[in-house]
Amino acid sequence: MSRDKLVRDTAYAIWEAEGRPDGRDFEHWRLAEERVSRGEAEQGKSKTGAAAKGRSKKVSVNKPAATKERSKKAV
Repeated sequence: MSRDKLVRDTAYAIWEAEGRPDGRDFEHWRLAEERVSRGEAEQGKSKTGAAAKGRSKKVSVNKPAATKERSKKAV
């Protein structure tokens, strides 16, 4: 894999791990270049990758609120 593609993929992973914020592309690219230079991106030792793997995802299910059915009493 070319170094440029590795940096690009790493920057994308950082962006996703941070919740896809707008306007931080240069910072993500710089961090990715640092990680690739240290060899962390290839080895999977990056902080972003480790944090993302260690977290459990909460699955939220939209359940309707519990309702009590009231019986109509004859008045």
